[in-house]
Amino acid sequence: MTLAELSEYLKKYVPLGSEVYCADLLLTNKVHLNIKNPRLSKLGDYRPKQNGQPHRISLNRDLNPYSFLITFLHEIAHLLNFEKFGTKVAPHGPEWKREFKEVTEPMLEGKIFPLDVYQALIKYMQNPYASSCSDPGLMKVLHGYDSDSEWAMVDDISINGRFKLKNGMEFTKLHKKRTRYQCREDKTGREYLVPGVSKCKPLN
Repeated sequence: MTLAELSEYLKKYVPLGSEVYCADLLLTNKVHLNIKNPRLSKLGDYRPKQNGQPHRISLNRDLNPYSFLITFLHEIAHLLNFEKFGTKVAPHGPEWKREFKEVTEPMLEGKIFPLDVYQALIKYMQNPYASSCSDPGLMKVLHGYDSDSEWAMVDDISINGRFKLKNGMEFTKLHKKRTRYQCREDKTGREYLVPGVSKCKPLN
């Protein structure tokens, strides 16, 4: 796929003006991009090249353009970090943070992000977490640009309150564990750790 073809394909996922930059990163680093159905536990992931397979990045298809771009850059930073250090450094250590900041900076120079997302992203980049999901401030701003923004977040559900995720599973919220909540699935009684930024619908 050429740069122009890949840029055109990415237009339906990333903010206008960022598609050529993203396409160039994919082609330059020989990345296989996989757009996947939404996953409960993550927005995206990176797998290094091995056994003849190229670098692989997967992203959830339901992300809004700004969330998609930030998650994409997060995973690209993993790739760049792996290329330089392999497994010799921590996945989200200072080396990764440096790569994430450097690969994100070109997207801060133009008017790619709305002002509220830009400001939240600048604050997040001062000390990036292992995942943008770990920053409630950034995620709540990004949530406002979802097409289904009428949904709440698990963070907003009271303890012992019930909610339904987008995949149809219904839970009772038990207690907090860092950025996630121990929740009991109503149907099976099994307990899961659900990210606080997961979209949900409150249940009576």
